[in-house]
This record gives sequence, structure tokens and C-alpha cells, in this order.
Amino acid sequence: MTVAGKSQTVALELKLDPRLSTSQADMEQQFDLLKQIAERITQTHDTINQIRDIRTQLRELEKRLAKDEKAKPILTAARELDKKMTPVEEELIQTKSRAPQDPLNYPIKLNNKLTGLFGVVESADAAPTKQSYDVFQVLSEKLDKQLAAWKEIQAKELSEFNRLVREREIPAVIVPPSSGQTR
Repeated sequence: MTVAGKSQTVALELKLDPRLSTSQADMEQQFDLLKQIAERITQTHDTINQIRDIRTQLRELEKRLAKDEKAKPILTAARELDKKMTPVEEELIQTKSRAPQDPLNYPIKLNNKLTGLFGVVESADAAPTKQSYDVFQVLSEKLDKQLAAWKEIQAKELSEFNRLVREREIPAVIVPPSSGQTR
């Protein structure tokens, strides 16, 4: 610690709350499961962000190429790519949920389920229950299925889309037409 230009270093030892009877091994099990859940939540959110970023790029490309006749196959491919990405996104996150009451009308998806499980596991100073591990396993399997689908879309449809764009020689950056007004 440094205060008013003077530094002091002291060893610090963390101890369990003496009121608890939880063993170190139980706390480590809880920590390990929480870490695994957090990693899966991160994978889920990273994938959602990738899908949404690609969708934004596709929409910008559609706007830019809307009047270009040679770009029609690209626009069709962009819509098809979006159609392939949407089911993956909709399994990862509830896309219709906008307001706090919406989960009453639309079921929660993997990101919310994993986050809920994280809350359950961290809610007590104890080893996770068998049910927590079971739920984690089920959710992980469902997530793995969606991540595999996303990887396949990237390897096939997205690669094919990019090949088509290169083949049609669509420029990455273009100057938009002027409005015809001069200053």
C-alpha cells in the first residue's frame, strides 16, 4: 500500500468465515464450477456479438448495393446467410425480450439459463449440488450444439458469401453518389 509517498507491504491471508463449516474442497468445487459457467456465458455472448456484427455488416452492404444490378446475387446470399444465423442467435438469446416483463411472454434462452445457474451456484458457501452439475451438463450440450452450428455457418455459408463478394469484385469501400448539390 502506498500513502503519502510511503509504501508498506504486508502479507495477507484470506480465511473462510469462521461461522461456516464449508471445507476448502467444497469452496474449490464451487469456484471451479462458477469458472466453467462463466466461460460458457462468455462463449455465448461472444457468439451473439459475432452474429450481430455480421448482420450489421450485411445490412450496410445491402443498403450500399441496393441499386446495383450486378449485386443481386450478393443481396440474395446476404439474406440467406442472415436466415441461417437467426436460429442460432435465437437459441442463444431471447431476441424478442425488450422489457422486464417480456420473459413472461417469451421463454428465456441459453444465456439467461446459464446466468441463472451461475446465481444458484454462487448463492451459498457450499459445494455445488449434483443438480447444478446436471443442469450445467445439459446447458453445455445445448450450447455446444449451437456453437457447432455457428462454426459450420462460418465455414460454409459465410465463406461462400465472401467468395461471391470477391468474385463480383464488390469494393470494400465506396464513395456514395453526390446529392447533385454544389456549394
